[in-house]
Amino acid sequence: MDTIQINLKLGDYELNYYELERVKWFINNIKSKYGYTFCDVLNFTNSKSIGIKISYPRFFFGSNVFLISTKEQCFEVQNFFCEAIQKFDLLMNANIVLQRVDIPFTYMIQSDFEFDSYDKIYKIMAMVHREKRKLGSAKSYSDILTKKSETLIYADTKDPSSYNKKIMIYNQFLNTYTKTPNKETFDIYINKYPNLKNRMRIEASLKISRKHFSIYNFQSLDIVGWYLPKLKEMIVNDLLDFNIIEKIYNMDSALLSDKLNLERQNNNFSYELFILNNISEINDYEILRRAIKINIPNNKTRENAITIIRKHLKNYSSNKNIIIMDVYNELLKIKKCVEEFEII
Repeated sequence: MDTIQINLKLGDYELNYYELERVKWFINNIKSKYGYTFCDVLNFTNSKSIGIKISYPRFFFGSNVFLISTKEQCFEVQNFFCEAIQKFDLLMNANIVLQRVDIPFTYMIQSDFEFDSYDKIYKIMAMVHREKRKLGSAKSYSDILTKKSETLIYADTKDPSSYNKKIMIYNQFLNTYTKTPNKETFDIYINKYPNLKNRMRIEASLKISRKHFSIYNFQSLDIVGWYLPKLKEMIVNDLLDFNIIEKIYNMDSALLSDKLNLERQNNNFSYELFILNNISEINDYEILRRAIKINIPNNKTRENAITIIRKHLKNYSSNKNIIIMDVYNELLKIKKCVEEFEII
């Protein structure tokens, strides 16, 4: 569990400017029993409605490096928030509308690789997403100088900011580093959570429309129970549908086989040069292996070719620090990670 967005509905009572400022200051400064602020006023839709973001991890540690693992923790956050606003004279009779739920999944990056080493995996996910969300978009945000990927966004709309369903994958180590105000605080995070360096964060977001809840009923609302299964299904369906992945592998293998057939007729043909010229289309060693199986009927010639391309792709993977030998298996591991994640 990461964050939710809610709207506080104040009924018929209209706040004046002074009262709005009082409410904003109060909400932004609610401190958990652990000493951290965890609420942010996003907007005042009007003088009767207040948009608020509530962070569950920040309640316990002041940062989302803390991972929520139990429903009990979720209820603790909701109870504390509700009890706080019930004690504030301008909010005690408010109702709550749940507008958005964000739930993160953490996948541990292999120790020999970095976040951008998974670029081929993100690309396959984007190809699946394109098939499943025809009106959607898949965007990559990277450092201009290093060209290293930092954040990937898969949304169900052309403009990701207008999404109803969104999956964001990002480098949590880098994201935390850029958002932490000083080195001392960041060092505390690293010492407390040394695995932060290896975290790939897969964050699923869903905008929702539900009837309002009383403050009392919101305290016991099982948001995880309602939405974790839906967001799991969204990630698996939109990014990790292996029926679509198989079609992509077979189609790309056939295209590479056609290219291979033409280029092998050249006297100066080499597999190394073929790989370098077509590396943007080789998203997995398995795809090129299948292409060779299609293209070369002779068993001995085919096995020799597979040995050669395996050697060159292993060298490419090592030199570029990119996963290209086991993309299919890595996708399976990510799918398993998402499907097995529970907040109990």
